[in-house]
Amino acid sequence: MAVVAQSRFGYVSYKELVKALPEYSIVEAHLDELQGKYEAEIERSEREFNQKYVDFIEHQSQFPDNIRIKRHKELQELMEKSVAFKKEVTHAMREARAEMMRPLHEKVDEAAMKLCVDEELDYILNTDDRAYLAIHPERGRDVTEQLMQVLKGE
Repeated sequence: MAVVAQSRFGYVSYKELVKALPEYSIVEAHLDELQGKYEAEIERSEREFNQKYVDFIEHQSQFPDNIRIKRHKELQELMEKSVAFKKEVTHAMREARAEMMRPLHEKVDEAAMKLCVDEELDYILNTDDRAYLAIHPERGRDVTEQLMQVLKGE
C-alpha cells in the first residue's frame, strides 16, 4: 500500500489523443475510400447473383434436370463466394486499419513516454473502455492537455 500511495501517475484517453492528431483524418479518409471500393465490389457481386437468381427462377421449369442442377450449384457457389469475400473484406479492413494507425499509435506512445520522463510520472493510465475502477483525484491527474502539447512539439 505504501508504494501505491507514493506513485505519481497521469491518465488520458488514448483514443482522444489519436483522434486529435492531424494525420488521423487522412487515415480515416483512406480507410473510407478503401471501404467504399470493397462495398462497390460487394454490391456488384450481389447484383450479379440476384440477376442470375431471377433468371433461374423464371426459367427453371424450362430446363432439363441436369441444367437446373448445374445452375443451382452455380448459384450456391456464387453465394458461398460472396460470404467468403465479405469475411475476407472484414479481415482486410481490420488489417488495413491496424497498419495505417500504427504510425499514429507510435507517435502517441513516444509522446507519452517523453511526458512520463519529463514529469517524473511512474505511469500513464489509458481511461478508454473503463479499464480502471476509480482514479484517486489527489494521486493521479489528467495529462491529456500536456500530452497534446508534447504531440504538437511545444
